[in-house]
Amino acid sequence: MSGILKRAAKGLLASPPAMAMLRARSRRGDPVTVLCYHTLSADSGGPDAWTALRVSDFRDHVAILREHHDVVPLDDAVAEGPGRGGRPRAVITFDDGEAGLHRHLLPLVREMRVPVTVYVATGQIETGRPYWFDRVMGSLAEGAHSVDLSDEGLGRWTLPAAPGATRWAVLGGLLEALKRVEPARREVLADRIEASRPQRPGRPMLGPMTRDELAELAAEPLVAIGAHSHCHNLLDQIPPGAAVESMDRSRRLLREWTGQEVAHFAWPNGNHNAALREAAARLGFRSAAALDNRLWRAGADRFALPRLAIGRYDAARRFRLRLVEL
Repeated sequence: MSGILKRAAKGLLASPPAMAMLRARSRRGDPVTVLCYHTLSADSGGPDAWTALRVSDFRDHVAILREHHDVVPLDDAVAEGPGRGGRPRAVITFDDGEAGLHRHLLPLVREMRVPVTVYVATGQIETGRPYWFDRVMGSLAEGAHSVDLSDEGLGRWTLPAAPGATRWAVLGGLLEALKRVEPARREVLADRIEASRPQRPGRPMLGPMTRDELAELAAEPLVAIGAHSHCHNLLDQIPPGAAVESMDRSRRLLREWTGQEVAHFAWPNGNHNAALREAAARLGFRSAAALDNRLWRAGADRFALPRLAIGRYDAARRFRLRLVEL
């Protein structure tokens, strides 16, 4: 389908009559809408990365949600589950712990009075060193680039200069290729990419909150802190004992740093299996969030809660379609 036809189809689907029908279909069984964001950035000058949603777009998203949903804390949604009846419910979550959550999200939470859950990967908070994916995205966030990893069997990646979804398709493909690499080797390759395009001196374009920033974020009553592992590796791709230790360590550190209970977990990249889900329950978490890009309906495993992944290129019209699973 050509770009013109795709835009026309999206326009038809986003029309009020079509949206009313789509909302009615998506609400069968009274699901809970759980959204997965990563971080926020300024409207101009931020990194051209899918994970960095513009502040103005987040404002639009919250306004759109409130047209048809009650935005509720994750604790409430987990306690009640889907199928409760009444006005549809939505939960807003953020993964990783990037610094934009303190710089941009915290003021918006206070202003808009919207509850959020922030799943924090503690390794980068502890060391101050961004995880490999933020180092790669930060290094390649602007301009045209060519990344040659053919000696590693990962091909050559050519990023166009023009920002936007087309450029992200290439960068996102590079990140997915790197996810398939053994963790220690992946770190080496991320360092190699970063060395080929050093970031400007000072705080990296994408990087973790400090301990003090995390504490201030956690002190806001509308913010709940969840665990997201210590290592942020794909937990089903590392030894089971190391995965469980990483889950437990992240929870212990977050309790120490924030004073919060830390009752919920999110799987890095959404990766999980039956043994890991059992481990999350055994560790005492009340839920563990996955991705799956669907609404949370009755019968879903509480330790694989489905979420809709939302990013930089989901502007208002696209966001409305995401809410009805399109």
